[in-house]
Amino acid sequence: MLVTYVRSSSYNNYSFCQMQYFLTYVLGHRSDSGKKAEMGTIVHKAMETFASLKKFMQDNPKRKYLKITDDVLGDVKVHKDKFMDDFFVVEALDRSFDAYTKDSKHKYTAGDRKTCMNLTWKALQHNDGQFDPRTRNVVASEPHFDILIEEDWAKYEYELPNGEKITGNLAIKGTIDLVTETDEGVIEVVDWKTGRRLDWATGEEKTYEKLLVDPQLLLYNYAISKAFPEYKQSIMTIFYVLR
Repeated sequence: MLVTYVRSSSYNNYSFCQMQYFLTYVLGHRSDSGKKAEMGTIVHKAMETFASLKKFMQDNPKRKYLKITDDVLGDVKVHKDKFMDDFFVVEALDRSFDAYTKDSKHKYTAGDRKTCMNLTWKALQHNDGQFDPRTRNVVASEPHFDILIEEDWAKYEYELPNGEKITGNLAIKGTIDLVTETDEGVIEVVDWKTGRRLDWATGEEKTYEKLLVDPQLLLYNYAISKAFPEYKQSIMTIFYVLR
C-alpha cells in the first residue's frame, strides 16, 4: 500500500478501521456521508460564508456590497451595513441547507433546518461572539494546504510490480476552517465541530490532555508554521458547538 501523503481525516480513518481506510484512500471508494455529518457540513458552509465575506470586507474597505462566489452556493452578496443583521444569518443558513439537501439521499424536515439554524447561532453567539468570524480579523477562510515534510524520517521509497521505483517525501494535506489574527504576530486557527467530543476509534471523550496530542491539531500546527511563517505564535482552537 503506497502512502505518499497524510490527511487528518485519513489518519483518523486508519485508526478507526484499516479496511475502511484502504477502501477510501487507496481504492477511492467514497462512502456516502451520514445525515448528521451532512448537517455539520451545512453549518460549516454558513460559517465559511461569513468568514469569506469578512475577508472580502477587510480587503475592500470602500466597497458598499460584499460579494463572494462559492463553489456550492454560487454568488453571495450583501450590503456591508446588513452584514451583521440576523436576517442575513438566516439567509446564509437557508441557502446552505437548500444547496446540500436538494439532491441528498437523506430526507430532511423543517426540524432539521431548525437544528442547523440553532447550531449556527450557537457557534456565532458563544461567549459573546468569541468565534463569530464577522467580528474577527480574518487571515484566511478554508485555506487548503499541501506541504512536503522536509525531514529525513519523511523520505519514502516504493518499488512497483514493474520494477519502477517511486521516491519522495511524505506530505500533509488538508483544509483549515478559519485562520484569524488575534494580535501582532499571533494567529488563531479555529476548527468548528458540530459532532460530539469523542474519539470515534475508541469511543472515549477527547479530554484536554488528549487534544494536546491530537493528530489533526499536530498536523495543523505544522502546516500553519509553513503556510504562515510571518506569524511567530499560533493558537490552536477546536470549538465543539455541541457540548
